[in-house]
Amino acid sequence: MTTKKTSTITATLTLLGKTYSSKGKTVQEVLTKLNPPVAKGTGILVLEKGKLKRDKILGGRVVNNIFGERSPIFKELAMKNITSLFSDFD
Repeated sequence: MTTKKTSTITATLTLLGKTYSSKGKTVQEVLTKLNPPVAKGTGILVLEKGKLKRDKILGGRVVNNIFGERSPIFKELAMKNITSLFSDFD
């Protein structure tokens, strides 16, 4: 019998000089828990799971699509693109 070891994913977003962090089991869950009050400018997203760590620079448009007050279609498309970049974390 094999057991799958589950570890939490930690996300850190640096946006406009402030740092926001969250934890969860999936990439999508972690990104939805990140809730910066202002979604402007370029951000640096760092995801960590165990020994695996990856950084990604997010452009202003992507940051606004994911965290800003946009339509659900834009949020869903941006979320799909970001989760596909971090597919090995799930």
